[in-house]
Amino acid sequence: MSHSRDPYDRSQEPQTDDVYGQEPWMLDPYADPYTGQTAQTPPEGYTPEQLYAQEPYVPGPETGQMLAQTGYPPPYEGDYQTGDYRTGEYRTGEFRGGFEPEFEAWPTADEMRAEEPEAQQESQQERAKGGRMAAAAAAAAAARPRLRRVRRQRGRRLDNTVLVALGLVGAMAVALLLNRPHQWEQPKLAADSSAPTAATVVCPGKPKSGADQVAVTNAAEGSGKVTLNGPGAGNGAETTVGAGKVTSASVKPGSVVVKAGKEVAPGLVAGRSTTKPLAATGCLPPQAEAWFPGIGAGATHNSILELTNPNSGAATVDISLYDEKGVVAVPEDLRGVAIPGNTTRTFDLLHVIPRKGELSLKTTVVRGQAGVMVRDRAVALETQGGSEDYFPGQSTPAETNLLVGYPNKSASRTLTVTNPGDAQVSAELRLLTPKNVLTPEGAPEISVPPNGQTQVDLTKLLGKDSAGDAYGVEIVATGPVATAMRSVDRGDVAITTATETISEPTAVVVPAGAAVGKKRVLISGPVAKTGASGTVKVVPMTAKGKALKAKSVEIGPGLGAEVEVPAEAALIQLVPAGVEINAAVVMSGDGDAIVPFRPLRSEVRTAGVAPGLPLPLER
Repeated sequence: MSHSRDPYDRSQEPQTDDVYGQEPWMLDPYADPYTGQTAQTPPEGYTPEQLYAQEPYVPGPETGQMLAQTGYPPPYEGDYQTGDYRTGEYRTGEFRGGFEPEFEAWPTADEMRAEEPEAQQESQQERAKGGRMAAAAAAAAAARPRLRRVRRQRGRRLDNTVLVALGLVGAMAVALLLNRPHQWEQPKLAADSSAPTAATVVCPGKPKSGADQVAVTNAAEGSGKVTLNGPGAGNGAETTVGAGKVTSASVKPGSVVVKAGKEVAPGLVAGRSTTKPLAATGCLPPQAEAWFPGIGAGATHNSILELTNPNSGAATVDISLYDEKGVVAVPEDLRGVAIPGNTTRTFDLLHVIPRKGELSLKTTVVRGQAGVMVRDRAVALETQGGSEDYFPGQSTPAETNLLVGYPNKSASRTLTVTNPGDAQVSAELRLLTPKNVLTPEGAPEISVPPNGQTQVDLTKLLGKDSAGDAYGVEIVATGPVATAMRSVDRGDVAITTATETISEPTAVVVPAGAAVGKKRVLISGPVAKTGASGTVKVVPMTAKGKALKAKSVEIGPGLGAEVEVPAEAALIQLVPAGVEINAAVVMSGDGDAIVPFRPLRSEVRTAGVAPGLPLPLER
């Protein structure tokens, strides 16, 4: 120590200052604590720079305490300095957070009292050398080996075990990266294909008048029993179906659900029809979504919506409506329609949402399964008589829609284009002919508002001589749209919907007999100019499975065909070879009816799944 007194014990000396209770020697580095007089010059042999350069600089207990707490000497002349205080290398204005110095803590009061005799002797020798400041610095240097050594840690120190574990993990990661190829070879697993073990199709209820029937067959090579359920089948019925043979069953006016087992499920085909007046449709499997552009809810044009639940569990269907102005508020009866198991709910739109003008309807199944179909009705105000025909929905809106097949003669033809998107869509109309696809003179410009519909009168356009050989309409839009054309002639109504693309053999059942005069199979080739060309074989068959005269036609991009089949044909098969087609059957008799061809459900495809490495990131 630099003097014999305990710097923390001031009880034996008077307080000679009034500046925060500190003694003069604490305020003035050149003050002599024993004489009470302030020296005008530093003690001989020591300059202020030399005093401040002593390590550590200890003018008093307060500064020493600061040194013990921080580990850094006080800055010189107010500069912010960092560096190694042990070597004296300091840099101003630079900070390195990773530096953790070792320092010597200021001794406690007990340590200072224990060393006081020795400190008194040392202080007497040091006073002869010239003053309090030099004595304090020399005392601190002499006492340095006896001070406790403290290492200050800024953060938690990692255990050696943790460091070893981290090193092992890093080594394993490096080994995997070095042994791994630049890009992993993921196994290419083909989808598994298998024949369906069950199939279900829904036949809508019968029209208002006319004797009707449900016809079932197998377009593949299966044979076996099928069951008929639903309101139209009463307590249920069972019938036997053979390959290529059409089995007809008399049913009640309600909807009918046809279910087949694994023997008949691949290639199951069913349909429902009446002959006086003529109406026909194919029975469809449950659909998750369906669009019906151009339905009616008025006195002369009305539509009936049927929702059939083919299962025992409950189902729920959401319904949306659109007109020329946008989305239409849905009545409470059509909001979240609940359908109990094995039941059908029917909605006459004239009574649910009566209005003048046409609407577009969308159904979305949000729970369970449901078969959806619309029956479209034309009513003559003078006689209150009219006719009904089936309106099968379009499953998905598309930018290109092919409406294949319509009656040769009709008093009115109305095209409805529905836009489900949030942006306006423009569309171009073209005509499908056997030799090419052309844009007719005077073709209307079609613009569809967002979430709305547009209707175009095509009566004059399709009645011109230049369109005499046309058999369909192509709509090419700038966005996905749903389309349908409604033809009315002397009170009879016929609906042409957008057809689905077919690349595999398919078939439809149609009414047969003298009541049906003429049947035409209309086939459209691929729309894209890069599409492939090929042949399509048309095979008509009687109800007993007898093949009638078949015909093969060449089909290509923009190249279609029209094939007339005998009136006794009850089953019409199409066999495309190397080409994709869209096709429909147009029938004439006591009115007109249109039945589109759809892909058959002849196989079930499941994705190939196998364990493997994750896919590499694409750069």
